[in-house]
Amino acid sequence: MISMPIGPFLIFFFALSVLSHISNHILYRYLYMSAGVTAEDVRTYLWSTAEDNHMHRNRDRHDQLWAWMERRSGYAKEFYTMSRYCSLTNLPVKLYFVGVMVIFATRLYQYTWALGAAMLVLWAIFTLLGFRYGKYIQAETADFFDSSRYKPYRPKRESDQEESDTSEEPYEEIPYAGPFEAAEPEVAQRRRFRRGYTQKLFVVAVVLVFLVLPMLSSKFLPSSSTPEATTQPSEFPSAQPTSAGTPEAQAMYDRLEQEGFHPLNAVGQLSDTYPGIILSDGILVEEEGLHLEYLVLTQESQAKDLAQGLQHQLYELVAARDPDITEESGEGYTLYTQETEGDYGVVVRDGTNILYVYCPQYDTTWMKWFLNDLGYLSDY
Repeated sequence: MISMPIGPFLIFFFALSVLSHISNHILYRYLYMSAGVTAEDVRTYLWSTAEDNHMHRNRDRHDQLWAWMERRSGYAKEFYTMSRYCSLTNLPVKLYFVGVMVIFATRLYQYTWALGAAMLVLWAIFTLLGFRYGKYIQAETADFFDSSRYKPYRPKRESDQEESDTSEEPYEEIPYAGPFEAAEPEVAQRRRFRRGYTQKLFVVAVVLVFLVLPMLSSKFLPSSSTPEATTQPSEFPSAQPTSAGTPEAQAMYDRLEQEGFHPLNAVGQLSDTYPGIILSDGILVEEEGLHLEYLVLTQESQAKDLAQGLQHQLYELVAARDPDITEESGEGYTLYTQETEGDYGVVVRDGTNILYVYCPQYDTTWMKWFLNDLGYLSDY
């Protein structure tokens, strides 16, 4: 089976998640400043709302906290700008996850590392910009928290007597206590609308991506099989060691037998391997690390798409090892080979027929001779 790069995906996903958490820890401090609250105010507010309203779901508490800080800031422009930077530092990990889903659907695994590196750079840019703006917030609010304008949050008391015993009013009676100029009502409404609209737009975009993933998968790779993924012939009644049906397949069958292999007439198995592809015949060889498929299709357009997909599969196997690639074309056929220190892969399309081979390094010399003898590889 062509293994998906789960390792690199997990490494980048874990790194981006940790870095996003670090960014949030740093930038939310400035976000609190822009709203005119401290970390202690936030903790007290969350504790009091959880106790009073039994709001234990994280999403509900987050939404309530956000609405509280919006009101506290007076819907100030600085608060929304700082909040955007906080959101942007979480964007790379979300984009990376969506991008990896697209990569897995199209089997373009060679781009996993490039995507991860790009998202790390994007995170660094957003974090630096957010930190820079946070320093501006810090400078502007340097004297605010020591002044009488700052109103620490105090939850409502359980009785009027308890409320009268404190000289500080509960927050609910303070409509605005932020360090920056409060927005006019119509401006505040627009800012709240833009924030909600942006969040919904991102969700819609993600949903659309997942809806088109099946189409991307069929477009880039009509086959879902890989050399190692093909199940052993004994488990498939359709794979029988009998002669082939079509003249092209019979000729290949006889030639492989002459070379000492034990080819199988596996048109049923290979049809299951390539759903949507119409095969009139198929031969399979799996011996000592060598995987060979000879496919006889009925439509040339399908043959071209399948050959391209198989080339993608082969390249993904060894993309990180910089394979030596050879491409040739002749009268009615195209040849693609790739060679590394560990293996050798071949995709030949001759009209509506495809020869697909993946073998270990020790079979490379023989396979090159075999291709040359079939009239495909000009120089080996």
